[in-house]
Amino acid sequence: MYNLLLAGAAALVGYGIGAVLVDWVAGFVPAILFFIVAFILLARRTGKQVEAIFKVAMEQLQAGQLPAARATMLTALPHGKWQVLVAKQVESQLGALDYLEACSMLMQRQVTASKERFASARAHLEKSWNRDWRARALLACCQHRANDTDGAHKTFTAAEGPASNEALFFGVWVYVLNEARRREEALQVVGRGIKGSPKSAPLLAIQAEMQNRRRPDFKVFGEGWYQFFPEHIPQEVLVEQARAAGKLPQQAAANSGF
Repeated sequence: MYNLLLAGAAALVGYGIGAVLVDWVAGFVPAILFFIVAFILLARRTGKQVEAIFKVAMEQLQAGQLPAARATMLTALPHGKWQVLVAKQVESQLGALDYLEACSMLMQRQVTASKERFASARAHLEKSWNRDWRARALLACCQHRANDTDGAHKTFTAAEGPASNEALFFGVWVYVLNEARRREEALQVVGRGIKGSPKSAPLLAIQAEMQNRRRPDFKVFGEGWYQFFPEHIPQEVLVEQARAAGKLPQQAAANSGF
């Protein structure tokens, strides 16, 4: 990207200085130093710019301003031309925002709108870094929700390496297979997950339930689970969140059917 090209130009300058002052062989030493220093400084500058954008977007998201957060996040995409992996990072964040909104729409029974938003999330997540296991797991969830279990399974499999020690990743994978009634494959996956995380209480509990032919409670993963399946958040937690945000009067919460 641009930062790489600029660092390369700095290296040429360094080489020229060394070659003129000493000889053509000595020019390689300042060339390497100039390249490293220039690249680090340029990458740091781009990183700070993107970080500032993400900070504003997060504040908007916490304020419930999802469209504004998405618009702010989009302004970070041009920085992908300057630094390697920045665009992929932004795409994963945009995909996560769209996925969250799609789930919210689905919970509000806005089926058509949710399908469109899931499609948007999938388009962004497909451009995410293939070693970002959270983004790839979200992509697999989009495929799962579109009844593409084979596609989801392939996505999980491709991301297994970077996520080999992430119990939550395997939990989501097992859930997708189990929902598709592919129990034997799910058992194999939970076994691979335990191999990478032998002390994972959630994975061990899920394995025990499946071996006894009982439906596992995947909410044992706690809050991390809800980033993939927010519809599984207990109703009492939703009530508390609404009350904390000032969207539900205290008395109404006490008298609600939640």
